[in-house]
Amino acid sequence: MRTLACLLLVAAVLVSNEKANAQSSYDLRSPDNRIEVRIRTSGQIRYDVVVQTMPILENSTVSLDIDHKKLGIDPKVIDAKQSSHDQVVEPIVRQKFAKIRDHYNELRLNLDGGYSVVFRAYNEGVGYRFETSLPQKEVKIYGEEANFRFASNFVVYYPQEDSFYSHNERKYLPQPLSEISSQFFASLPAVVDTSEGGKVVIAESDVEDYPGLWLRGAAPSFALSATFPPYPIKEAQTSDRDYKPTENADYIAVTSGTRTYPWRIIGVVDHDGDLLTNEIVYLLERPSQFRDTSWIKPGKVAWDWWNDWNIDGVDFHAGINTKTYEYYVDFASKYSIPYIILDDGWYKLGNLLEVTPDLNMNELTAYAKQKNVGLILWASWKTLDDQLIPALDQFQKWGIKGINAG
Repeated sequence: MRTLACLLLVAAVLVSNEKANAQSSYDLRSPDNRIEVRIRTSGQIRYDVVVQTMPILENSTVSLDIDHKKLGIDPKVIDAKQSSHDQVVEPIVRQKFAKIRDHYNELRLNLDGGYSVVFRAYNEGVGYRFETSLPQKEVKIYGEEANFRFASNFVVYYPQEDSFYSHNERKYLPQPLSEISSQFFASLPAVVDTSEGGKVVIAESDVEDYPGLWLRGAAPSFALSATFPPYPIKEAQTSDRDYKPTENADYIAVTSGTRTYPWRIIGVVDHDGDLLTNEIVYLLERPSQFRDTSWIKPGKVAWDWWNDWNIDGVDFHAGINTKTYEYYVDFASKYSIPYIILDDGWYKLGNLLEVTPDLNMNELTAYAKQKNVGLILWASWKTLDDQLIPALDQFQKWGIKGINAG
């Protein structure tokens, strides 16, 4: 009897695996059934996105090149698991809501070769990512294929860039997909106007130990494709805060063999205003690693950078000086704004311990304390890194409430 039971168990496992391998298409829907994702694994992992019966993406392809082995090409499905999740997330620092519903359906494709591809369908859009569990402690990523192939020649608001070095403050210029060639690349997010289907946003989340996703056109095709800056082998410092590569590798990342990769996101909204309240990027970010968050005190700020210290109707010269910042303190105090930020210019670049001559920091901090307004100091990340301990000691003596590293 034991022998028969064992044989039956083995047969059941074989049948289960054969069924998984035989199935090559999967359907995943958002909780409200408004968004449908059709995933196929024959030859390569591909997917479609349909919103309220309107095709948005068709035959979009994905793969990940690890040590010259392309995951996602000729995939062999070991098993496919669908699950539903519904919980409430309470951000430590409130984004737009004190509580956010994290409600989605998930398809996990576990594939031969030590990797998985996970798709999630939210009411707010779709996300997918690779996960690996490889024997190598360290691997090189030679490329990632993320082709967003649209069903029609939609108009895309495309923040075109000149290089991978960017402040990401580009103009969003509307262009038909068919007119964006591969020489034109953009930072994220890119917003696609599908007309009847609302807006679609290409974005990413949970980026760690990996380059950021950029997009290239594929004219005359109706597509946007992923591109990434190469891994820098050598760098040179070009300013108090900037490093630029002087030699690049032919791969894009060196990372752990066992990890989760960034989410690739297709956000979906009906109206332009919904772009501001769609929380899919936040929901797909990994939870905070801080166990104790009691020290975090979020609050509104009055920020000099927004108006370039350009205040008028005053009896003093506006600029980076004590009187101007006392004026900001008065404004913040009057309107119950808990903080002001002193941005770039309050210290001599390269030395956080040398305050600009026109600013008396001791006088300003005493004045702000009297008005119950906290001061936050901007600092170049590199200078802060170089002078971390003496800078923090000085900030503590001044009574500074926070640091804005940039």
